[in-house]
Amino acid sequence: MRSSIIFFEYLSDDDMSWIEQHSKKVELLEKDIVLDIGVKNQTIFILVKGACSVETSEGQKLEDLSIGAILGEVSFVDRRKTSVRVTAKSNIILARLDQAILNSKLQSDALFASRFYQGVASVLAFRLRKNLQLTRPKKNEIFSTNSELAGEIELVDLDSTAKAGARLSHLINSFV
Repeated sequence: MRSSIIFFEYLSDDDMSWIEQHSKKVELLEKDIVLDIGVKNQTIFILVKGACSVETSEGQKLEDLSIGAILGEVSFVDRRKTSVRVTAKSNIILARLDQAILNSKLQSDALFASRFYQGVASVLAFRLRKNLQLTRPKKNEIFSTNSELAGEIELVDLDSTAKAGARLSHLINSFV
């Protein structure tokens, strides 16, 4: 859940209102593919209900995504084709923010763009650290504690995490 909240820590309440107003509700069934491998994707999705699974082209499971997860951000940022498959593990609801609308906002509002990209970069940094931790010997830990890797919240992050959680909760309630 920690990686799901990171993005929302950087956005303001006004940013969240804009995202809520400009996102479309998408409902998918269990086993439906949200993002497939090798697709040109420029859409950002926020998972507001249910769970998804992320896997490679060989079917290797990489991770499960829960409520609040951002999907499509990698291909949105680097403009390359998708490299993983995201599949609904249950019936899901997504908030879909289309490329044209988001790009217009990013180009016209530099402060929003800064917060948006800082949030995306922080999510990607968290995933990189998590993946690096899994490949390193236990004595060479990148995170400050084992609990941080497990998704627990550090005390220094509690206030911003509470705000991010409230923002996410409001978005979920508007779509579910």
